[in-house]
Amino acid sequence: MKVTTMSNDQLLAEATPENEAQYFRRDIQGLRALAVILVILAHAKVANFAGGYIGVDVFFVISGFVITGLLLRQSGQNVVRQLGKFYARRIRRIMPAATLVIIGTLVAAFHWIGPFSSQPLLADARWASLFTANFHFITVGTDYFSQGQPPSLILHYWSLAVEEQFYFVFPLVLFVSAALFGLRRHRVILSVFLGLLVAASAIWSAYETTRNPVSAYYSPFTRFWELGFGALLAALPTTLKIKNDRLVQVGQWVSFVIIIAAAMKLTDTSHVPGVLTWWAVAPAGFLLWTGGSTSLALPSGWFSKQPLRYIGDISYSLYLFHFAWLNIPIQYVLLKYGETTNLSVLSRVEQIVGALICAALSYRFFENPIRRSKVLDRRPWLTGLLGVGLIGLVWLSAWLIQTYWTL
Repeated sequence: MKVTTMSNDQLLAEATPENEAQYFRRDIQGLRALAVILVILAHAKVANFAGGYIGVDVFFVISGFVITGLLLRQSGQNVVRQLGKFYARRIRRIMPAATLVIIGTLVAAFHWIGPFSSQPLLADARWASLFTANFHFITVGTDYFSQGQPPSLILHYWSLAVEEQFYFVFPLVLFVSAALFGLRRHRVILSVFLGLLVAASAIWSAYETTRNPVSAYYSPFTRFWELGFGALLAALPTTLKIKNDRLVQVGQWVSFVIIIAAAMKLTDTSHVPGVLTWWAVAPAGFLLWTGGSTSLALPSGWFSKQPLRYIGDISYSLYLFHFAWLNIPIQYVLLKYGETTNLSVLSRVEQIVGALICAALSYRFFENPIRRSKVLDRRPWLTGLLGVGLIGLVWLSAWLIQTYWTL
């Protein structure tokens, strides 16, 4: 069997608006679909998938890999200009949907759960709008796996905060190092530097997970190694690629099975994100490193097909919407009857379908028009104003709800 994949040299060729689409890997969208499906299974309390939260770890590896590939393709160009364009693209991609879901969740929570029970959500929303929800949850001591009280309906925004903090710092380091050392030396230096940072962060993560699990779960310092591992794979030279097709085939299927097994084996009491998280990170990295093929003899081939690819396309929106859809009904029952109850399978399916519909509509009619706006693309400063405006909109909404809904 001959497996044809896209090399790192191809992935890291100079990017222009005209040729960027050719580097798009459909199999990565399928891997995103797997990640978000695992997260939803865990949050929906599906039997035997309590460890589905590792889907977030898979997302981290994907993000590090994809963003680093994009940045390296642009690292030979004007630093200030490319940084501005990069941050503008991130704002257009991330902030509109994040803002929409925050405000929608606030309104739904105050309507269905009531002002008294929803008051803490207002502070969560403000921090989430600034992409610092992870530090907020560390400060207030929010245990992600707590069984004693209903979770914040914006709890899942912690992972967005970690990613955006990575996006804020890493491109600056990468572009500056490229300018200082030149492109060829830059790749080598970046790989060594990332390897050291990944090792340091992974060791710190393992230590903190046993010493201070709440902080370890949300901290960007204990999570950097996951994003950094993906970044390292994107920066490594093509000469390290696995040339044996049979080894790639076996390795990909083993990696896929390990991710599924980890999602089924890990529980709410597992020590994560320490050493156990490697069971998600390493297989995801292997699938990214050896992917790009459309052969159905490989998981990457299946990942590149529909409907997984479409679920991957809307995975960000689906991740945002699913948490409120799954948790508001439970908190409503708790408020009305004074006790929690396990919702029926049909109810859970209806909630997931509702989240899917919202995600699809948001992606098609709200996110894409903003993300692909030529006006915003030509004027990064205008995108910056949009970002500030969206943050202000969340704070204004929280103030209006707190002021008038509680009267």
